[in-house]
Amino acid sequence: MEYFQKKTILITGGSSGIGLAIARILQSHGARLILVARNEARLSQAKIELDMIPGGHEVQTLSLSISDPEAVAAAMKVLLAKQTVDVLINNAGEALAGHFLDLPQESFGQLMSTNYMGAVYLTRHVLQGMVERKKGHVAFVSSLAGLIGIFGYTAYSASKFAVRGFAEALRCEMHPHGVLVSVCYPPDTDTPQLAFENQHKPAETRAIAGNVKPLTAEAVASELLRAMAAGKFHIVPSAGAKFADVSYRLIPGMVRSMFDTEIRKAMKKTGVNHN
Repeated sequence: MEYFQKKTILITGGSSGIGLAIARILQSHGARLILVARNEARLSQAKIELDMIPGGHEVQTLSLSISDPEAVAAAMKVLLAKQTVDVLINNAGEALAGHFLDLPQESFGQLMSTNYMGAVYLTRHVLQGMVERKKGHVAFVSSLAGLIGIFGYTAYSASKFAVRGFAEALRCEMHPHGVLVSVCYPPDTDTPQLAFENQHKPAETRAIAGNVKPLTAEAVASELLRAMAAGKFHIVPSAGAKFADVSYRLIPGMVRSMFDTEIRKAMKKTGVNHN
């Protein structure tokens, strides 16, 4: 973790889940942290926990809705006037599972606004200084559903595929400027977000996931930071997720056929047909 020592690192969605797990690791290795999230109570609790880690710097917090471009612009103007940001980790996001025809139409814009546009807004402000200094690192937390379109995730997958496309194009643009870009594709991860998501997850979606145990937030955070320090762009935590990624790229028809089989089985069990 020497790569992150003494660097100022801004983490969105830093008050819980993967974001907080990232913060715990970085705080114990001498990074200067700025946590961004909407919920002030959770931010305060995260700060109390992180400030108790021996040897760490005092953690800064910023309550902000990253989907609001004007609020982001105002907050970043104040923040960046006082300090530079060496690393930006765009981790904030939300998920909503359900059958396409049952999902509220506004949920598509909501997820795109938070998961994709929120990352765009923050990156635009922070990246300018990185380009001027010719150094920096921007990371994005997408999802395995940003590599493979999965039943029940029409809204979520679309937003995470957008993050993927943005990160890939940005990497090409930033390479000549010496700014690194990374994007991480975690599978199901044991976080409060997954617990909420599971309340709405269709049986067909559960069937595709099978009995695979979710990763811990700590495992995802550790792999993301390790790969970032190694300068990697495409980061897929866990052997199972890597296998799914490679399989879908090499034999997509076979993978889709397997999905279709599990979906038919699940629909037969529930006795519901969503054709």
